[in-house]
Amino acid sequence: MIVAFVFGLVAAIVTGLANASMRRLVIAAGVGLLVAYFAFPFYSADGFVSRDTVSPSLFGLTPTDPVLALVLLAGIAGIAGARLPRRLGGALAAGGAIMTAVLVGTSHLRSPALGRLLPIPGLMEVLTGLALAVVITALGWGSRRLRVPFLIAGLAAGGLAFGFLASNAGHRLFPNAQGYYRLATSVPAAKQQSILDEYNASLDTINAQRNRIGLKPLEPLTSIKALDTGRLPEAASKDGYRMLRPFEQRYGVWVAMLLAGILLGGGAMLAWRPHLHETGDVAGGVLYAAVLLSLAPAFAATEFSFAKLAAGWPFLMKFLDRAWPPLWADPSYGTFGIYPLQEVASQMLITLEIALVGTFLGALFAVPLSFLAARNLTQGNVAMRAVFALTRGFFNLDRGVDTLILALIFVAAVGLGPFAGVLAMAIHSIADLGKLYSESIENVDRGPIEALEAVGASGSNVVRWSILPQVSPLFLGWTLYRFEINFRVSIVLGLVGAGGIGFFIQDKMSSGRYDQMIIAILAIIIVVNIIDFASSWLRSRLV
Repeated sequence: MIVAFVFGLVAAIVTGLANASMRRLVIAAGVGLLVAYFAFPFYSADGFVSRDTVSPSLFGLTPTDPVLALVLLAGIAGIAGARLPRRLGGALAAGGAIMTAVLVGTSHLRSPALGRLLPIPGLMEVLTGLALAVVITALGWGSRRLRVPFLIAGLAAGGLAFGFLASNAGHRLFPNAQGYYRLATSVPAAKQQSILDEYNASLDTINAQRNRIGLKPLEPLTSIKALDTGRLPEAASKDGYRMLRPFEQRYGVWVAMLLAGILLGGGAMLAWRPHLHETGDVAGGVLYAAVLLSLAPAFAATEFSFAKLAAGWPFLMKFLDRAWPPLWADPSYGTFGIYPLQEVASQMLITLEIALVGTFLGALFAVPLSFLAARNLTQGNVAMRAVFALTRGFFNLDRGVDTLILALIFVAAVGLGPFAGVLAMAIHSIADLGKLYSESIENVDRGPIEALEAVGASGSNVVRWSILPQVSPLFLGWTLYRFEINFRVSIVLGLVGAGGIGFFIQDKMSSGRYDQMIIAILAIIIVVNIIDFASSWLRSRLV
C-alpha cells in the first residue's frame, strides 16, 4: 500500500521534472479517485459462507464511516484544480491527496464492525444504460453531421439496455445486476445483541459438527467484535448483515493510494511550476484515468502477484535442474528404448505441415473473398454494398472466435490429430488474411483502374491488369507473415489434441519428463528463428 503511494508520488515528480503537463496528471488522479470511490472494492464484508462475501466500495462504506466521504472531496479537488489559478489548484489537489493517503492508509487499522448491506435498486441498470449511451454518442461527437444521429442512437440504446436489465427477463439472465450496489449501514446495539445471541444458541449444533471432523469446539462470544473470528448466523446473513473487515483489503485500496501519490506529486509540482500545463489537459487527463482504471481491475481479476511468482520460483529452479541436460536418446531403456530427438523431429514436421496446409487453405479462400470485402470495389450498387457488409461481417465473426476454440470444436467433431488443427487454422486464417488482403486492395492506385475502365475493359480485366499487379507482392508478404503466426499457433493447438509438437510437450510435461520436453522447446526456438529469417528474406525480395 505504501509502495503504491510512493510509486505514484515519484512517477509524478519525475514526470514534472521532465516538463510534462502536471495539470493533466492532477485531472487524471482526480477523475480516478472519483471512479474508485464509487466503483472499486475496498474492504471485505463476510457472511455465513464464502459465497456471501462482498466487497463494498468507499461509497458503500460511507454510511458506516462518514469520514470516508473526504476521499470524494479529494477527487473533486483534483478536477477543480484545472479551473482554478494553477498554484492554488495545485495546492488544493496536494491537500486532498494527503487527506486521501491518511484515510485510506490507516483504513486497515479500523476495528471490524457489523453492518447491514442495503441494495440500491435500479442503480446498476441506470449506470449500464448511461454508459452505453455515452459510448455511442461519443463515437459520432467529432462529426457535426453524425452528432445528432449518434446521440439519438445512444439514447435509444441506453434506454433499451436499462429497460431490459430492469425487466424480469433481465433479472433472470443477469441476477447479479439487481441490487448490485449496496450501502453498508450501521446496526443498532439491540440488533447486534440479538445476532450474537443467535450465534451462541447455534453453537451446540456447530460444535457437534466440528467434533465429528476432529476440530476444537468454539466458545460462546461475549461481544459482536468477537464474530470477526467466526461466521455470522445463516439467518442474519440472508437478511443482509455482514462483518466488515477493513484489514482484508481489496485492490481499490492500492489504486486509491497510487492515485493519491500521483495527485500529491502532480499538485505539488503544479504549485511549484505553474507553467506545466498544455491545451487538451482535460481530455488527456480523462484518457489517462480511463487507462489506469481499466488496468487496475484487470490486474486484480488475473490475480497478478509477484509474491506468487516468488513462491513458485523453487519449482522453476527444480524444473531447470531436471530438464538439463536433455535426454536425446536412451536405447537401453526398456525393450525398444526411447528416442525423444527422433520424436521431436517427427512432431515438428507435422507442426510445420499443419501451419503450411492451414495457411494455404486460408489464403485460397481469402483471396476471392477479399475482393468482395474491399470497399472501393463494392460501392457500385446496393447489391454489392450488401455483399461487402456480409463479407466484412463474416470476417469479424470468424476473427472473433479464437483458433484454440475452433480446435477444441473440431477435435470433438473429427477426433484427435492434425486434421482438427488444420481445419481450425484454415478457418481462422480466412478471416485474418481476408481482412489484410481487402485493406491492401482498398489502398491501390486508382490511376490504372480508371484508365482501363475508360477504354471499356471488363471487370475481370480491370482486376487482372490493374489491381493484381499492385497487390500480389503484398498478398505474398501477408501470407508469409500469417504462416509465421500459424506455426506458433499450431504449437498451442497440439496441447488440446490437434497434433504436432504441442502434444509431445503436453505428454512429457504431465509425466514429469522435463529432460525430454526441453528438446522440444529447443527445437521450437531453432525453427522459429529459421522461419523468421527466411520469411523476412523472402518478403524483402517480394514486397
